[in-house]
Amino acid sequence: MLDRIAEFFIFGLVPLVVGVLAVPEVTKAGEKTIAGEVTYRERVALPPDAVLSVEIADVSLADAPATVIAKRKIAPAGQVPIKFEIGFDPKAIKPRRTYALQARITVEDRLLFITDSRHQVDPLDGKPQTVVLKMAAS
Repeated sequence: MLDRIAEFFIFGLVPLVVGVLAVPEVTKAGEKTIAGEVTYRERVALPPDAVLSVEIADVSLADAPATVIAKRKIAPAGQVPIKFEIGFDPKAIKPRRTYALQARITVEDRLLFITDSRHQVDPLDGKPQTVVLKMAAS
């Protein structure tokens, strides 16, 4: 009987567990990603509890707030350049619309760095992006 239990663990349960652990993180079917990095020019280290927020936004309408398509928070952010990857539904991207990446670095809801100009992007082209932030006025 002990041999059967040992055989079950060795040839049944162990391969099952190893197989489950080896499977990459499940993503939504049809999901696309934008990857890149965020940096800034100032020679300042970020505090250890800094949080990076990056958004893909539809900025087509000049007189209306941007519509956020997808967002990602990275905490702790670490030091620049900070790498990011945002998954989004490609069906949310409409032709003849303008999209931009918006980013900010905060510490306990206090703004440290932010995008101060439009970083226009085609979410479907898959090119890596570099977003340069500007230090927020204190």
